[in-house]
Amino acid sequence: MNQPDKNLTVRDKLLRNTFTGAETQLFFQIVITSLVSFWLADPRSSWALGFFMIAGGLCLFVLKTHEQTHPYFIDLLWPRFWLYSAPIWWLILQFTAGLLQNPISVIEIGTQSFKTLDIVDTWRPTNLMNSATWISLLGFCSLYLIALNLYLVPKSRVFFEKLLSCLCFSAVLVALFGYLQKAFNLPAPLFTKGTGQTDFFSFFPYDGHWAAFALIWCSVCTSLALLTSRYDDSPEFLKSVSPWYLTGTVLLGYSGFLVEARLPSAILLIWFSGMLLLVSLNYATNTKERHAQGIAVVSSLFACLVFASALFRLFKVDSVPNSKQALHRAALEIFKDNPIFGWGFDSFEQLAPFYIDDTLLGAKHGSVSSDVLQFLAEIGIVGIVVPVVILILMIFPYLKRKFDDHMTNHMIIGCAGIVAMACVDSPLMSPAVFLSFFVVLFSALRWAALSRFRVDEVDTAIRPNVVTPETTRNIPFFTDDYKETEK
Repeated sequence: MNQPDKNLTVRDKLLRNTFTGAETQLFFQIVITSLVSFWLADPRSSWALGFFMIAGGLCLFVLKTHEQTHPYFIDLLWPRFWLYSAPIWWLILQFTAGLLQNPISVIEIGTQSFKTLDIVDTWRPTNLMNSATWISLLGFCSLYLIALNLYLVPKSRVFFEKLLSCLCFSAVLVALFGYLQKAFNLPAPLFTKGTGQTDFFSFFPYDGHWAAFALIWCSVCTSLALLTSRYDDSPEFLKSVSPWYLTGTVLLGYSGFLVEARLPSAILLIWFSGMLLLVSLNYATNTKERHAQGIAVVSSLFACLVFASALFRLFKVDSVPNSKQALHRAALEIFKDNPIFGWGFDSFEQLAPFYIDDTLLGAKHGSVSSDVLQFLAEIGIVGIVVPVVILILMIFPYLKRKFDDHMTNHMIIGCAGIVAMACVDSPLMSPAVFLSFFVVLFSALRWAALSRFRVDEVDTAIRPNVVTPETTRNIPFFTDDYKETEK
C-alpha cells in the first residue's frame, strides 16, 4: 500500500513520521484518558468525569503547540476547530439557556411534598438540572474535544498505527480481565459499585456497554490486521503482527457469548462475524500469502458459526420486554410534549414518574435503553440536528470519494455498529464507548485524508507553486542542488 507521497526522500519521511510536540502531547493525552475510561468504566463516576474535564481543557494547549511546531502549512486551523467543536458549544448554550425554564415545582400538602409538572414554552430550552448534571455534560463534552484533535493534529499514518495499537492492547487486556472475572465468578466489577445486577463484564457495570465497546475495538483490531497484510513489504502471515491483532479480534468478539443483554450481544456477534468475513475475503484474494486459502476457509467457517449464534440470540424471546417497551413509549411521549429543544440533559429520570406505566413506579429509571429516544427526549430536534450536520460536513469529503480506503472503511463499519446499537440500547451513556466512538471515527477520517494527499497538502488550501518567503517558513528550505559525499 503506497501513500501519495511515496517519492519522499529519507529525510522527508523522517520529518513526516517523527512526532512533533503537539503529536506527543496528543498521544499521551489520548492514552491516559482512555486508560481512565476503559478501566474505570462507571458511567457517572464524579472524579473520572472531573478528570475528563481537566484533560479536555488541555486541548487548546495542544492545538496552540501544533500551530507553532507543525513543519508544514496549516490553513484555517482555528476556524476548523471552532466549526467542528460547535456541537458541544451548542449543547452547553442550550443547557444554560434552559436554566431560565424549569417546569418542575414542589407543592406541600400537610407534611408531605409532591412534585408537579407545569406547562412549558416549547420554543424555549428547558432544564431539569440536578446536582450532577453539569459535571456529566462537561465531562462528555471534554471527551469529544479530546477525540476531535485526532482530526486536526496528526500529520502521519504512523501516528495512528502506534496510537490505535496501544488502545487495542488496552481493550484486549480489559477483555482478558473480564474472562478471568467470569472464570472466578466474581460478585461485582472492580472500581465501581455496579448496579446490583449480574449483567456486568470486566469493569463495565452493564454488559450492554461492554458489547458496544468490544464491537468497535474488534473492528479496529481487524483493520490493523488487514492493513499489515496489504503493505508491499509485509512478511508472510505467521511472521507478521496480523495473528496478534486477529487474536484481539477473537477475544473481543467472542465475549459476545458471555453478554447477558440480548440485543447488544446479538449485534456484537453479527459485527464479529462480519469482521471474520472481511478477513476471509482479504486472504482469499491474496496471492502472495502462502497460507491464504487456509486462513480464508477457517475464517469463513468461524464467521458462519458466529452468525448463526447471533441469529439465535436475536430471535430469542426477551424475558423482560414490557419494561423496555414502556420506557420507549414514555420517551416518545416526553419528546412529543417538547420536541424542539427537549427537556434538558439528564432530564428523563425526573420526568419518568409523570409518564411511565404505574407498574414501573417506585423504581429508578435513569435511561430509556435507547440512546436515540433519550436524545430526542432530552435535547430535542435542534439538539440532535446541529451535531449531525457538523458530523456530516466532516464525513462528506470522504463520502464523495466513494469509500476508497479500506482501513477507513473497516473503522467506519465499527462506528456504524455503535449507531445500530444506540437504536436499541444506551452505549453512548458509557464514557468508554463515547470516547472510543469518536476516537475511531476521527482517526478513520484523518487516516483517509493522509492517505489521499501529500503530507504537506493535507491541511492547506490550493497554493501556487512558488517559493514561500523565508519569514513564513517553519523549517529551513534549501533550493539548490545537494552536493553530498560519503565520508
